[in-house]
Amino acid sequence: MAVDVTLLERLAEPVLLVSPNGDTLYGNRAFHDLAARHKVEPRLHAFFGPPASVVLSEARRSGRASAFLPLAVGEDTNLGYRLTVDAGAEDGTLAVQLTDLSDEVAWRHQLFLRNSELSVLNDIGTALSATLEMDVLSRRIWEQTGRMMDNSNFFIALHDREHNRVRFPLWVDGGNIAGVDRAREFGNGATEHMLITRQPLLLNGEVGAQMEQLGIAPMSRPCASFVGVPIVADGEAMGVLALLDYSQANRFGRHELGILSIVATQAGAAIRNARLFEQTRQAYDELAAAQARLMENERLKGVTETVGALNHEVNNPLATIVGTAQLLLRREGLDIDTRHKVERMLEGAKRIQFVTSKMASLIQAHSRPYPGQAQILDVRRSIASLSSTAAGPDEAAAGGADAESGAA
Repeated sequence: MAVDVTLLERLAEPVLLVSPNGDTLYGNRAFHDLAARHKVEPRLHAFFGPPASVVLSEARRSGRASAFLPLAVGEDTNLGYRLTVDAGAEDGTLAVQLTDLSDEVAWRHQLFLRNSELSVLNDIGTALSATLEMDVLSRRIWEQTGRMMDNSNFFIALHDREHNRVRFPLWVDGGNIAGVDRAREFGNGATEHMLITRQPLLLNGEVGAQMEQLGIAPMSRPCASFVGVPIVADGEAMGVLALLDYSQANRFGRHELGILSIVATQAGAAIRNARLFEQTRQAYDELAAAQARLMENERLKGVTETVGALNHEVNNPLATIVGTAQLLLRREGLDIDTRHKVERMLEGAKRIQFVTSKMASLIQAHSRPYPGQAQILDVRRSIASLSSTAAGPDEAAAGGADAESGAA
């Protein structure tokens, strides 16, 4: 071989010489140490398998080749090396230098994961800002959180300050929604601790003992791992996001805590907007109801004023008609046909008195369609609002004295 191997022994990086057919002829001390560390034979193909032959072929054709190859042994996919192959020897021997890129691979992999998480977090922000309904928002927070971590056991809690209660718009157990809109009195649990301190909780292992040290009441169902963060918006702790694991200790770490904190920040803005929307909608509904009542009162005022005028103009001549009819009915010798006509006249007059007296005290005016007009007052339905049923002509005739006095 034309290469001085004594120089190669001094190099800190692994170097080996390979024959034209790919057999490893020599490896320096650094290469043998590397083979011993990975528990692999000190041969190029034992390290990288068939992909190494491709790089060697390229070097023989072009005189030089370089490529990144992952280690072909073990389960750690972050282990990789850059192969730099020179084919300048007269006898066709190839010089191969290995540069450890494991740290760079791990860094690139971590960077890829971080970029993926940032992309998901951006998607979460977009998804949460797209809804103003609290029930839909709660489900989206759970669904989007599941894109980055296992949230099979998860809950969202909100502080109802007005009633001093803790509401749970969503509770997930074993990957299934176990309850919505649960509520309990504000107490001394982990949720209340985070609401008061506005600080997250990361507990692993002896979760119950750690909670006891913090002065937190034990959970009804003990867990082995717990991570929770407060939902804060405009300086107010309005709720909590939490993940639990009931069997595996050390399930959550700083990474999950950081991701959950970012989601909680986005959720806080979305929940604040949802609450503002609900308050605005409630105020609008109250205003619409007040306006409807005002319009109804104005309408009733117009009806009662009209009825009052009719009572004044109609009741006096109507009383004359009623009195005359009653006198006629007392006359002896009145034939049957005339008597029936007078009775019908008296019944109709009393009906008019009854209706006008009831109309004077209406509490609700109903309308109905009428040919030739858009709407007219529905007298029967309007009077029925004063009692369970509208009084009929027979009832009016039976209560002549009351009808005449205008009593309801």
